[in-house]
Amino acid sequence: MSKRRPKRPATPTPDETSPIEEARSVSEIVRMRLVASSAGRCEFRGCNRDLLQHPATGTPGNFSQAAHIVAFKRGGARGEEPRPVDINAFENLMLLCADCHHLIDTHKNDYSVDLLKEHKREHEERIYALTALGPEQRTTVIQLRGTIGGQPVDIPGTDIEAALRPRYPARLPGVLVDLTSIQRETPSFFDLARDQIRRELRPALRAELESKRVQHYSVLALAPIPVLVCLGRELGNKVNVDLFQRQRDPARGWRWYDDGPIVDFDLVRLRTGTTSDRVGLLLSISARLDLASLPSEVDDQFTLYELVPRGVAPSVELIRRREDLLAFRTAYRAALESICSAHSGLQSLLLFPAVPAPIAVACGQEIMPKAHPALRVFDNVKGRFTEAITVNTETDL
Repeated sequence: MSKRRPKRPATPTPDETSPIEEARSVSEIVRMRLVASSAGRCEFRGCNRDLLQHPATGTPGNFSQAAHIVAFKRGGARGEEPRPVDINAFENLMLLCADCHHLIDTHKNDYSVDLLKEHKREHEERIYALTALGPEQRTTVIQLRGTIGGQPVDIPGTDIEAALRPRYPARLPGVLVDLTSIQRETPSFFDLARDQIRRELRPALRAELESKRVQHYSVLALAPIPVLVCLGRELGNKVNVDLFQRQRDPARGWRWYDDGPIVDFDLVRLRTGTTSDRVGLLLSISARLDLASLPSEVDDQFTLYELVPRGVAPSVELIRRREDLLAFRTAYRAALESICSAHSGLQSLLLFPAVPAPIAVACGQEIMPKAHPALRVFDNVKGRFTEAITVNTETDL
C-alpha cells in the first residue's frame, strides 16, 4: 500500500493574518507594527493612500504591500546595498500601495535607500504625532466668511487642519457664520452682519460651553474690518481663543510663522484737541494712515492717538507670528487704559483701523463692557474713512 502524504497545513491568507500581504517570512508582530506605524496608509512621500479600502469604490480590503528598502534578494532593487542583519526587520520595510512599490523598484536609481528611509521616517513621525494628540488638544473651529473685493472667501478643510496643529478640530466646518448673502452695498450691511453674528454665534458658543467637551476655540475669519471687530466683541476675552491669519504666501495658508523678530508697538499722541471728550485712535499696522483720510467731522476739537509698530514701517506682512498678535493685544490694552485715564468720562472712542484680520478681531475682544467707552468703528473705503458701526453698547450685553 502506498503511504498517504500528510496534509500540509493551510496557509493563512493575507486577510486572515494582517492587512499586509505576506512578505517572505515577515513576522506577524513586524507586520502589525508596520500597519500601526503607517496608519494603514502608503508611506511614499506625497501618496498617503488608504490601503485598507479600494481607492475608486471604497470597498474594504487589503491593498497594501510590505516593500523592502534594501531588497530581499541581492539582485533586486537596492539589493547590493549594505544588508541589515535581518532583511525582514521593521526598519527595512515600508507599507506601500502597489503603484508606489512598482515605482521605486522600476526606477531604483531615483529612490535610494537613504531617500526611502526619509519617506518612512517622515510618514511615521507624522502619524505618531497625530495619534499622540489627547482630548486637551481639541478645539472648536469658528469660521466667519464674508466677501473681500466682491468675492466670497472659502477656507479649505486641509488649510484649517494644517493651521491648527498640534490641535485638531472637534469637527469641521465647526461654527460657520456665512455673511456672503448680505450685499456689501446694502446701507444696513454692518448692522445686518452684526445681527447674524450674534444670532448664530451666541447659541453655538452656549451649547459648546454647556457640553464642557471643548474649552478652546480657533478663529479663522475674513470679512470687512468693522465686521471682524464685531466678531471679536462677541467672543470677548473670557474664553480661550486662538486667532489665525491667511498668509500672503499661498503655500503657507493660515499657518503662523515661527521665525523673525517680534513686532512691538508704541502709542503716539498726534494732536491735542480742544475738547477732552472727543478722541480718536488710529491703528497704523498694515499701512500708515494719513489724517487727510479721516472724516471732516474729526476737526481740531478731537485729540488723536496712533498705535504704530516700533522701529519698522507698517506693512500688510507685518503680523507674521502669534507673538506679534500677543504684543499688539498688550499694547492695545495699554493704549485704551492710557486714553481712558487721560480723558475721564469718555463716552465714545473713534477707531480708524488699518489692520490685518486677526488684529481687528482682537480689537473687539479686548474692549471691556463697563470699563471702556463705546467704540465707533470706521471703514476705510478707497482711502477715505466712513463710520460703519458702534460696538460695546448696551445692546452688546
